[in-house]
Amino acid sequence: MFKNFFTFFAFLFCLPLQAQDDVIAKHENLVYYNSSIKEYLQYMKENTDDPEILELIGSMETQNGLIEEKLAKVVLPEVMEEVPMPAEPETPAEEPEEYTYPEAEESTGDEDFEGFGMNKFIPFRNKVKTIFEIQFGINNFNQKNPSESVNNPEIYTPSSWYWDFSILTKNRLGGKNSKVALSYGFSYLINRFSMDNDVRLALVNNQPEFVNFAEANSNPKLNIGYVTVPLAFDVKLSKGFNFSIGGFMGYRVHTVQKLNSKVTYERIEEERFANYKLNNWIYGAKVSLGLKGINIVGRYCFNNLFRDNPNYEINTFMIGTAIRI
Repeated sequence: MFKNFFTFFAFLFCLPLQAQDDVIAKHENLVYYNSSIKEYLQYMKENTDDPEILELIGSMETQNGLIEEKLAKVVLPEVMEEVPMPAEPETPAEEPEEYTYPEAEESTGDEDFEGFGMNKFIPFRNKVKTIFEIQFGINNFNQKNPSESVNNPEIYTPSSWYWDFSILTKNRLGGKNSKVALSYGFSYLINRFSMDNDVRLALVNNQPEFVNFAEANSNPKLNIGYVTVPLAFDVKLSKGFNFSIGGFMGYRVHTVQKLNSKVTYERIEEERFANYKLNNWIYGAKVSLGLKGINIVGRYCFNNLFRDNPNYEINTFMIGTAIRI
């Protein structure tokens, strides 16, 4: 009878211990969830430039800080030592039947476990995203030491455009609060040059040369297409202001001249395809500045437009804007 009374007393003593454990566990859960919300809000700020959304996030951060202060002031009950339960009389153990357990499969490290798993940390490890970028603007020639013995092209800038369509992978460098990212991918670059002095490209004595096109009804145009690999470091300096610097390298895949002429009553449109001994490779540097969603891009090609041409030393430069989706 005394043994039963002692067991009942120990059971009653364990009830407040369990209640204490529940209070402490709930408090720890609140602290954990509140800190997670704080980190989520930081990620939300990094992924938007909308002033209204940023203002709402700021108010949420204020409430989050008040909750954090409130939780820090909570007084938790002191942990009471458990009273050991009286030992039960030993009974002879039966010999267990032999059983062969199946071999455990090797863990891949990607499994989620109840209560604690990688699914809770997906926003923190998601450092890579894919971006579709469109660049467009004007381009022109930077001709060094023009020769007087040949015709030199005069570019009509308002109708000389470039387009660049890119698929980029943006990878954040460093920790979750890092402001630096590396972007790289593939793009298709199109340069179109409008000749204001009515010249077209031709081979003279096996050398590319701009020759007069007297029958021109509109400015002759030279279109060149490249497949390029861009690489750049993106730096987010502040809210709504970012900076990018890098380079690009590519290969020429398309060249065509579009000519419009008029002979008596006929208007003739023609396209001429050839390589005109243009440089097959293109490489250069690019820099961009972004402010409140408006991006200004500058690009300069270090390679000569032609290969092994004593008549022309021409580099291409581009100024435009970029839209990222």
